[in-house]
Amino acid sequence: MPIDLVLVQKILAAVFVGYLLGSIPCAHIVARLRGRDIFATGSTLAGTANVYWNVGRRSGALVFAGDVAKGAAAVMVARLLEVPEHLVLVVAGAAILGHWKSIFARFRGGDGMVTLMGLTIAMMEPRLALVGVVTGLIFVALLWRTTYRSAWGIVACFTIMLVLSFSYQMERGVVLGLTFLAAMVVLRSTLTQWRRGAANEGVKGLDANDDLDLDDDLDGDADFAPRNG
Repeated sequence: MPIDLVLVQKILAAVFVGYLLGSIPCAHIVARLRGRDIFATGSTLAGTANVYWNVGRRSGALVFAGDVAKGAAAVMVARLLEVPEHLVLVVAGAAILGHWKSIFARFRGGDGMVTLMGLTIAMMEPRLALVGVVTGLIFVALLWRTTYRSAWGIVACFTIMLVLSFSYQMERGVVLGLTFLAAMVVLRSTLTQWRRGAANEGVKGLDANDDLDLDDDLDGDADFAPRNG
């Protein structure tokens, strides 16, 4: 079977554009406009949550809209280039990679959860996407005080979409592909938070050891202090 070079070119172009769209550092741009460096603020991740909690709620809402839009735009570009539906998932993966490792922000970025939401809304049957996204947002709202609220929201979103998809025979291939991407996003987010927590514990431990060493030094100095009498 001969290779369709035109199709290959379209796929490569869509992947490249998807990566560039995902690389648009919405959080970094919005935070800069507010005089903040998002990579030195809060969790140091360029994402909606970090901007919302540490820069401002309106700024966070703006970043949310931008990240959703760039995910949806990546899918729209792939479809305009007539990329086969099952290969649009490759373009979606490129957009997530762009958010993780932005070429416009020295290959730094965020978790990619909101960009994943934009991809899901653009790729899925609207009713199925709506149920999934609303379910995820409800879980985030219920667990907003917990560290892994966004991860649980993603898990809830894709769990309900998987159940509905297989129950009603709706877009199972697309849902499975997006669920794989969601698993990668959640895994990366969880590992990042775990490493940050471990690093913070290590810093606290070093601080405690420094205090103990200082006490030992003071005790040692006392042994050599001059004695009267």
